[in-house]
Formats: sequence, structure tokens, C-alpha cells
Amino acid sequence: MLHPELRDDVESYRHVVVGQDVAVLEADEKGACVYLGEHGCGIYERRPVLCRSFDCRQHYLMLPRQDRDNLVKIGLSSRAVFNAGRARLKTLNQSEREECVAKRREFFE
Repeated sequence: MLHPELRDDVESYRHVVVGQDVAVLEADEKGACVYLGEHGCGIYERRPVLCRSFDCRQHYLMLPRQDRDNLVKIGLSSRAVFNAGRARLKTLNQSEREECVAKRREFFE
């Protein structure tokens, strides 16, 4: 989602409007953000506020497989987001990984 109230310049992004005037970044045919390229975010320096606060690597690592599958099934996340997180796991340092694993254990085990 784009948040103009948090200084996202909605018109500067490729987006669609859904529901009650909610703007979201466009997605490709696989559900991936149109700005997600082979080497990561193509608009990293001007990415929306939600993208600045969301980390797909942590999202992937903290959720058990069944929960990831359920989020995709009900449309609250996309397989592309989880695939991007898995592909970039090696960029988390050891303490970040340990923190994610600890949160997963706390909430899901």
C-alpha cells in the first residue's frame, strides 16, 4: 500500500487503486512488485514507506511454511514476496538471523 499521509508520492509510482481509493504498487503476472528486479528493488532510493519498514527476509524466516502458504492462499501476501525473502536470506547477518528464529520460536512453537 502507498501512504500519501506518510509522504509517499503516489503519482510517482506505477500503481493501481483498489477498494476505497487505496493505492498499491503494481504487480507483475506472478504477483511480484513491478519494481523488483534480479538484483533487488529498482527504486530503492525512493521506495514507499511500507517498503522501507518491511523486510521480506525476516518475513520469510519468521513464519513457518504453513503460515506462509496460508497467507498466500488468502491473498495477504504473495509467493513472490516469500521467494524474494528466501533468495536474500544470505544477506542477513548472524544476529539478525538469530533474532528472527527466536521470534519464530516465541510465537509459533
